[in-house]
Amino acid sequence: MVFQPCQESDPRVLPEVNHLNLPIAVRKGTRSCTQYPISNYVCYNHLSPSFQAFISRLAKTETPKNIYEALNKLEWKKGVLEEMVALEKNHTWDIVNNPEGKTPIGCKWVFAIKYKSDGSIDRYKARLVAKGFTLTYGIEYQKTFAPVAKLNIVRVLLSIAANLDWQLQQLDIKNAFHNGDLEEEVYMDLPPGFDKERKEGKVYKLKKSLYRLKQSPQA
Repeated sequence: MVFQPCQESDPRVLPEVNHLNLPIAVRKGTRSCTQYPISNYVCYNHLSPSFQAFISRLAKTETPKNIYEALNKLEWKKGVLEEMVALEKNHTWDIVNNPEGKTPIGCKWVFAIKYKSDGSIDRYKARLVAKGFTLTYGIEYQKTFAPVAKLNIVRVLLSIAANLDWQLQQLDIKNAFHNGDLEEEVYMDLPPGFDKERKEGKVYKLKKSLYRLKQSPQA
């Protein structure tokens, strides 16, 4: 069957459409460029050589677009395996059969490059995060509030330390969100790249919190 455009005299065309006098754009108009481009005002010449090298390194280093691309690069594969080993050692989940009537949430990998103060690469960070936006309130999570120090309290503490000449120390807990126990029953798909058992109907039953879960800050 060959489709042909309807002519103006074709009765299938509505009469009011035939007599419309609408302007037709022959070509898309061009946008006028800004009169003051930012390149006229931003210059890297006054930056220190080390900082220029740091910025240049940021532009040249690329993060993987997906887990399969990361597993093909040695440095990123190491970061992925470190994340999985840390989660396994922490007993974050149990591999179980997908219960009837339960829909597991998804998960994905997030990649980032950690830099040192001199601009050199510290490590290649891979993090497994849950798609917590698919959780149902009242069923898969309840409380999300986390009691943390307000910024005003931190400012007061810094002010007192400066006046009394105190020494301050900072502590960073690695994988802090992974230490909270989950009270709700949450099931998650096997992570991409490690999902060989998905065909058998296996899922993760989460015992510990993961990043981007609704209840992770509270846990």
